[in-house]
Amino acid sequence: MNVNNPIGYENSLFSLLNLDHPGLERVKKAVLDERYDEGLMAFKQYLLSRTYPKMFLCKEDLAEVCEYVSLHCPEELREVMKAADEVVAQTFLFRFPWDMERTCVPVTFDGPIDWNHIPDGDVEWAYMLNRHRYWLALGQAYQMTGDEKYANTFCLQLEDWIERNPVPSEQTMGTLTWRSIEAGLRCGNWIKTLPFVMNSPHMTSHLLTKVFISMHEHAEYLASSFTGWKHISNWGVLETCGLIEMSVFVPEFKRSFHWQQLSIERMGETARLQVMKDGIHWEQSPTYHHEVLNCYLDMLTLTINNKIEIEYSITETIRKMAIASLYWAKPNHRQIMLGDSDNNDIRSVLTASAIVLQDATLRFGGYDRIDFDNVWNFGSNGIRYYDECPVLVPPRLSHAFEHSGHYVMRSGWDEQALYLYFRCGPLGGGHGHADMLHIDIHAYGKELLTDLGRYNYSDHTPLRRQLKLCSSHNTTVVDDIEFTEVIDTWQFGRVASKTCSEWITETGYDYVSGSHNGYKHLDDPVYPSRQIIFIKPYYWLLVDYFDSQHEHTCKQYFHFAPGEISTSQETGICRTENKHEANLCIIPVHASELKVELSEGVISYEYNLVEPNYHVSYERTHSGAFSMMQVLYPLRAGETTLPIVKKITVFLYTGELADDSSVEACKIMLPQSDEEHIIVVCHRPPARAIDSYVVDGIQIFGEVVLIVTKGEGKEITVIK
Repeated sequence: MNVNNPIGYENSLFSLLNLDHPGLERVKKAVLDERYDEGLMAFKQYLLSRTYPKMFLCKEDLAEVCEYVSLHCPEELREVMKAADEVVAQTFLFRFPWDMERTCVPVTFDGPIDWNHIPDGDVEWAYMLNRHRYWLALGQAYQMTGDEKYANTFCLQLEDWIERNPVPSEQTMGTLTWRSIEAGLRCGNWIKTLPFVMNSPHMTSHLLTKVFISMHEHAEYLASSFTGWKHISNWGVLETCGLIEMSVFVPEFKRSFHWQQLSIERMGETARLQVMKDGIHWEQSPTYHHEVLNCYLDMLTLTINNKIEIEYSITETIRKMAIASLYWAKPNHRQIMLGDSDNNDIRSVLTASAIVLQDATLRFGGYDRIDFDNVWNFGSNGIRYYDECPVLVPPRLSHAFEHSGHYVMRSGWDEQALYLYFRCGPLGGGHGHADMLHIDIHAYGKELLTDLGRYNYSDHTPLRRQLKLCSSHNTTVVDDIEFTEVIDTWQFGRVASKTCSEWITETGYDYVSGSHNGYKHLDDPVYPSRQIIFIKPYYWLLVDYFDSQHEHTCKQYFHFAPGEISTSQETGICRTENKHEANLCIIPVHASELKVELSEGVISYEYNLVEPNYHVSYERTHSGAFSMMQVLYPLRAGETTLPIVKKITVFLYTGELADDSSVEACKIMLPQSDEEHIIVVCHRPPARAIDSYVVDGIQIFGEVVLIVTKGEGKEITVIK
């Protein structure tokens, strides 16, 4: 079928419709009488007056929504109006919060839009252009102002796109405009925009005919092929969301019920395969976790609104994903920039999750009021439900995602809380990075240690590959050999796997450990492990251990948020130098045995954007098994006094000196306090009586032991 055929395309549309659908009586009569123009006008009038299906925003809610965003979302409204005006001028800058590949440099077309344009060698720009998210801004601007320039621009660009981008005869990856992921995302954006401009005189019945024929072509294109790879890829969810949206939006098509059943079946399969038991999407990227979750929420919204049955297990999988997002989030409400991820605020996702799933705990993680994007999706009922919904504090602070290998330690749920994230899990495919044993730290309202982001997906710059390397993460590297080999944007060579991990959380402390096999292939294999002990609410002790037979040089990397960093060669202490903000001090336990180096680098908080930062590496060369230990101590804004940290001697209970390769201990004297901590770490689990050690005159038995001295009293806790 060709929507650009000037003769008979009306008949093409009518042949696709079930003319016996309730409400199409006038359309059917006009078609039978061969009065096709009248039939098209009747079809448009039917669409304007129909009350079913219920999509995202009822037209009766539009006035209240426009008033709400004017009053409560002025900044977001200004940004949307600015974007709409840019699109009117054929200037494209992809800056919406959940644009997957954002841009910083505007591109303007003086003549016709080149839908295959690739600026700066990044094909993702063309993909973003053909997803049409920016048209939703035109629809919203039209509703806010009534200015026909917005509706006219939408209609002109939509017709131009349809006329110049015919549907391929079969699904193909060799296109910039018709990859199935773009087709699916485009469906959702068209469907959300069309109701806003349907009343405009620029949306003629003839243009509407072209649009509906094209939507039918989109749906058939998406329905035609769904491989095993799509079952396991986020791609499959994103394109299938478009198919289910299309099936619900146009129940008048003869094929709509088939598309609906097919898309529900596919969404069920993707939920079963792609979401791990702990609620994390298997591709190990928060950005794609949330893109998938957003699609599932759209699907669930439509099935609830239109009383379409889906399996209960799908709903519970969506709930698990949302709960995972809640526990994953940093105190500043942003996602970890793990894998191919940006620095997104996830409150909009949790706000939507709270509304769709009617969940007071998810409401805790959302905005105080329903936000700009969500009010356009949920309308008056969403405003009222969200205002009236109670707020339930999550039942836990720290949380382990043991199946996917993510661990979060936190001291509280406020924005000033101490937070550490630890990674020890599977790679996650092409969107994964070589980040085994990586950590992030956020404390007292400040991001301190962080992942460096993704920059972009193009191999034309070495930075893309560089940001995926082991050394670009807050982890350890042996002999400057990458434990996971990064070949290019999407491909890996040898991939390290987790060998073990352990998690303990209690009121006064958290403990996590992890290890991997990334250096098992060496002639002299090295087995790295990392332990982190959180003594709440003060600090973390980081213990990196390298088990081998011969000499190796091992490095720890610490990548900081932008800002000044100072280091001391004498003490080995590294600290951030943020004025009027929180800081982090890294205090080595064996300073004399470490070489510390400060280097410049870059960080990418969003796609296509980089800024300078610093990183510090600690290096130690040793023969046989050895450790590198640091106290990670956050300081509130204005605080300058550090704890005193020193290594202390450990003895066997028989009196002999214990070997460092078996056990080590350090003392931490808290500043402006009479409280002292001794932490004993056994590198080899105690298994015999001789493994009972004496530290500071106290005999202990355990793998990790905390001794707290305060005044005259001592408290001994076996952490593990």
